[in-house]
Amino acid sequence: MDVIERMLDYSNQHVQIYLHEEQISTRPGASAGIWMSFLLPTAIIVGSNSNHDVSELYEIAVSLSLGLLGTSALFIARSYKCRTQDYAFVIPPVFTYIQLFFYNKVGVWFSIAGGFASYSFSEAVIFLLDAVPKSLTYGEASVLTQALILFLFLVANSLVNTWYNAPIHCVNTSSVIMQVGLLGLLLISTTTYFFPQMRRPLPFYSLTLGVIFGFVIPFLQILLQENPVLWIVQLMLSNTTVGLLVIYWVICSGLAVLAVNFQIQGGEQASTMIRKYFHILAVLVFIPGIIRECCFLYLATGVVLGLIIGLELLRVLNMPPVGEALQAGFKVFADEKDVGSIAFTPIYLMAGCSLPLWLYTSVSSEENYAGQHLLPLMSGLLTIGIGDTAASIFGTLIGKTKWKGTKKTVEGTLASIICQMTLILMLVYFGYICSSPVLLTQATFAIILTSIIEAKTDQVDNLALPLIMYIILLAFQLFPLS
Repeated sequence: MDVIERMLDYSNQHVQIYLHEEQISTRPGASAGIWMSFLLPTAIIVGSNSNHDVSELYEIAVSLSLGLLGTSALFIARSYKCRTQDYAFVIPPVFTYIQLFFYNKVGVWFSIAGGFASYSFSEAVIFLLDAVPKSLTYGEASVLTQALILFLFLVANSLVNTWYNAPIHCVNTSSVIMQVGLLGLLLISTTTYFFPQMRRPLPFYSLTLGVIFGFVIPFLQILLQENPVLWIVQLMLSNTTVGLLVIYWVICSGLAVLAVNFQIQGGEQASTMIRKYFHILAVLVFIPGIIRECCFLYLATGVVLGLIIGLELLRVLNMPPVGEALQAGFKVFADEKDVGSIAFTPIYLMAGCSLPLWLYTSVSSEENYAGQHLLPLMSGLLTIGIGDTAASIFGTLIGKTKWKGTKKTVEGTLASIICQMTLILMLVYFGYICSSPVLLTQATFAIILTSIIEAKTDQVDNLALPLIMYIILLAFQLFPLS
């Protein structure tokens, strides 16, 4: 373990020096986090191998992920100033093109686009780090950049397919709504970034309404061959369970708003334990949805992610009438990782809880989940909803023994492991997870490993830990213990 840590530290130092020479300012007090640049592509690749019934779109994601893995490795090699790596940078995009064209058969233009996306990854990471200085480490920026590249490429393929074949299943329809909605939000964000004149109230709100009613809703109407708003309303009214979930989520959202308002009125900086209140709320919101109405939760995660990003855009632009209130909330809830201009923490929390749901290959073929399917979907809830919260609270209250080189405590880590296992045993008791010794052993190993990583890492755990546990649990499905 010490040898691996020394190798990582050595490589992290090289990347940090390279970024410094490029005049890039990363998040202070944190290492480069190069290992994070391999998480998202690995999660997609392992997911495809753990389940034989994957869609064509997922197989396309695997091909692009392989190219992104290669480019990530070569970027790290570039930091060692090895001249031969400059020529090697053509290998991942060429491989991606060949894979997409001959194996996935997506056509020459999509294959070229995939190769270009693989090639441009490194420059895109540099651009993101330069656009939001001191907000991200290299590893965190890599995950966000990879997610954006995969999103844009897969959305393009998905919408072309949907143009000719309207979706039938609930999750497929939800995916299209999420994709077009987030695409519209991305259009608004990039327009305001590149055109400063759009940052005034009248142009901004005109742009927003134009995108919603001139692009998002009409385009969805064409793709779905029905009104998307009515489809969502019908889904909400489809059965009693969904209706109760909506009421329950509204109550939870109201509690979150009240907590923020109470903290603002008090004028005091929120402690770490107070911020974990939102982690607990995330668990309370997600678990009933995953167990009872996975499709509706799937759609809701996309809507809420878009809402959080939209509110952050209003805050950054100080856009009336809510800009000042959002800034006040940011000031009292910002933690040590929110040192840049963008508040990534709430986005990370939402994305971390939702990533397993978005990535899981079987999500489109089942409505309710149990047994081995439930554990990967709960990777985010276990690690950051339960584990990170327990480690923070118990570490603060009773923690005395520090992990070497960190502020985290051994007592907090033990509490994290115990609380995660307690939730799993409760789900076993109520029959949502089978009481298989092999399954419980796998879950225990994944929990212990991710809890130790949480204690040792200086990267944003809301982004890293869900992917790590997700990879471990799916790897066990690929190489079972029995």
